[in-house]
Amino acid sequence: MEDVRAAIQVDHREDGFIFAPAQDAIVAQYRASGRILLSPYRACLVGAHVDHQGGKVTGFALDRGIVLGYRSTDDPNMRLRDATDASIAHVHPDDAVSRAGDSQDWSLFLIGAAKVFGPRSRGFVGAEAGSLPSGRLSSSAAFSLALLSALADVNGKTWDTADLAEAAVRVENEYVGVKCGLLDPTIIANAKAGHMVTLDCQTNQVTVDPGPEVAIVAVYSGIPRRLAATGFNNRTDECREAAKLAAERTGFAARDEVHGLGDLPRDLLRAELEELPMPFQGRARHFVTEVERVEQAIAAWRDGDLEAFGACARESLESSISNYETGNEEQQVLGRILNRAPGVYGARFCGGGFGGFAAGVSDPEAAEEAAQWALSEYRRAVPKYADAAFSVVSRPSDGLRWLEP
Repeated sequence: MEDVRAAIQVDHREDGFIFAPAQDAIVAQYRASGRILLSPYRACLVGAHVDHQGGKVTGFALDRGIVLGYRSTDDPNMRLRDATDASIAHVHPDDAVSRAGDSQDWSLFLIGAAKVFGPRSRGFVGAEAGSLPSGRLSSSAAFSLALLSALADVNGKTWDTADLAEAAVRVENEYVGVKCGLLDPTIIANAKAGHMVTLDCQTNQVTVDPGPEVAIVAVYSGIPRRLAATGFNNRTDECREAAKLAAERTGFAARDEVHGLGDLPRDLLRAELEELPMPFQGRARHFVTEVERVEQAIAAWRDGDLEAFGACARESLESSISNYETGNEEQQVLGRILNRAPGVYGARFCGGGFGGFAAGVSDPEAAEEAAQWALSEYRRAVPKYADAAFSVVSRPSDGLRWLEP
């Protein structure tokens, strides 16, 4: 079991970012003679499971995440060490990979980044570490973005944020094996402290809106997860099949012309919900109601109405459970506990909902107390994972960036 207490220990704060001890060691090693990337985690409170269907999504970057320190090399090799467990992955010029230690999973990200980036004259040697254990708040997108940005940096390339987000999705879709969408990398690439990022996945329009001062309370369930090994991909396929069934029933378009629920008019989809067989009906109902919640949440955030924003997050959680049928039993318990925590306006479980975290938006003055209350209640309700569970408090923070020398 991972030593989660060591992982979440705060060593120092700088540039709005909280560094754990392993990350501080990377800073010390690479600051004077290399480059250091900060790639934050993210929290999505409203807009779950709709990005891959062309919906609209929202989220915040957090003040914790991945730290990648690196130095350029004169050849295309990529050699990266995980500073937490000392595993190493080495990507050779022909994009074959060799490993040392338990790096089988994360080495896929290096291969994917190398393939998606394309021909390169230079590589890098470096070290990376996350500040939270596995089952994190979109650590996969944070890692992909960091790798692609480092490759661009050493090869004299500058990414447009939209292109960078699309490249990160390709890494996960084509090489890691997760059928995710643009939500996570777009939020991480565009975020600003104290702001909420919104992405319209039909138009790729990004907006970054200031809002009221909030804290993000996150509680770790004690259950690690890797999305490619869960039901996440099946849910994505079921959404796409629901869209094709609705199109076929209504004659709106041929099946092969519809690729997601967002390709159908919302009124048409709502009218057809009861006609769809299960589980496709539930997937479509979640999409229809979630995109409406996103619009309500955006308006509430802009108006500073945190009660209304939190209500959208709570409803998103319940729809994810009943309609999208995601979240294992422990995640469902955790999300509902966090929604009862004093000072928390609304919460839901994060990512694919098959382990990892739940997160909620909170009054900053009440956040620490809320985090401890929710953690205590979860440990009491789910004693099996009590020793591995923990809580952290974050703030909406800046997105992907280099740490200044």
